[in-house]
Amino acid sequence: MEYIEKRKKSRLKTAISAFGPAWVISAVAAGPGTTLSVAKAGGTYGYSFLWVIVLSVVLAFVCQYMAAKTALIGGKGIVGIVEEKWGKSFAWLVTIDALLVIWLCNVVLLKILVSVTGFVTGMVTPFWGVFFVAVFYGLVAWGGYKTIETICKLVVSLLVICFIATLFIARPDLGLALGGLVPNFTTFGKPEILMMTAIMGGSIHVTILSMQTYTVHEKGWKKTDLKLALTDTAVSLLGAFGLYCTAIYLTGASVLHPEGIKVANLFEMADAIQPLLGEYAHGFFCLGIWCAVFSTIMPTFIAASYVLGDKMKWDLKVGDKRYRMIILAGCLIALPGSFLPGKPVNLLMLMLALSFIGTPLFVGIFLKLLNDRDWAKENKNTFLLNAGGGLAFFVTIFLGVKWLWQIL
Repeated sequence: MEYIEKRKKSRLKTAISAFGPAWVISAVAAGPGTTLSVAKAGGTYGYSFLWVIVLSVVLAFVCQYMAAKTALIGGKGIVGIVEEKWGKSFAWLVTIDALLVIWLCNVVLLKILVSVTGFVTGMVTPFWGVFFVAVFYGLVAWGGYKTIETICKLVVSLLVICFIATLFIARPDLGLALGGLVPNFTTFGKPEILMMTAIMGGSIHVTILSMQTYTVHEKGWKKTDLKLALTDTAVSLLGAFGLYCTAIYLTGASVLHPEGIKVANLFEMADAIQPLLGEYAHGFFCLGIWCAVFSTIMPTFIAASYVLGDKMKWDLKVGDKRYRMIILAGCLIALPGSFLPGKPVNLLMLMLALSFIGTPLFVGIFLKLLNDRDWAKENKNTFLLNAGGGLAFFVTIFLGVKWLWQIL
């Protein structure tokens, strides 16, 4: 009996340790952009935008699994697969698309980090950016950031637990929440398009789609691990990330919306957990959002090295001079972000929407490859995966074009 119990524990431990790539992606996706846009949607629209949250989580799962599946079948990252299939010119287009989005994210994330740091310390100065860029370069280019990243993610996790716990105090109206699962397009103007684009931009993002095609190889997975990739993606995206988004949204809808708080700045989001933490809500929230930015921005520097290294066919590792140069370039590109004018909330929403414009290209590539019988062979997409992928492609195209048209 004891032997059987130990064997069960061993199997469970092995199963848990096998997971990984999609958990990294969901941790990056659950950053300040998603936190802000989801909380803002709850505070602004109450329960009526819940269908958008659910749709974004489902499409995030579909796109991330297609990314992992593409990488495992192709045996390479996205850029290498595209170059092998369609040539160098198209591979450069994919590379530039990914790098532009990644570096744009870094610029805005640094602005938010500087703003939060200034608020917490009372020392409001853009020169915090110089300090953080030096820290990022030291931690990412020379290794050693894992411990800090773990601490940051622990604090962010505690923040999410606070949002979930607040739900039990706020007691959301389940009837209104169920009604919010039904799409309502009667009042769907420019603000709603921007909000939906920002929410989708946080969950279906070029950075995390491209990262997924590399993290599965970092884990050592092969084509035979497709089922494991499906489970990993389902548990992390549909489970953990879905719970994260839903809890924050419902907290915003039940706490912020009745008070008319539409989250005009980062710190108004802290009011959502005030029923639980009282006077400590703002301080703990600032710590949580600071950690969310800090732990999100570092993997994006690494994502840039994945993409460019893949295109240049460099075997990049910590300690490699070329790897350090790419990280340094990312840090220097991000630096002007700390001097950007404007509210961090507005910049973050704009960044998510702009980043979203490059997403249809990646979704289209996954769909094309996974429906190519000669390329995917017996692992060709199922009808359900094609339905989800097709919906993701349509939604990303529609929102991107609609948002650009309204801006122009």
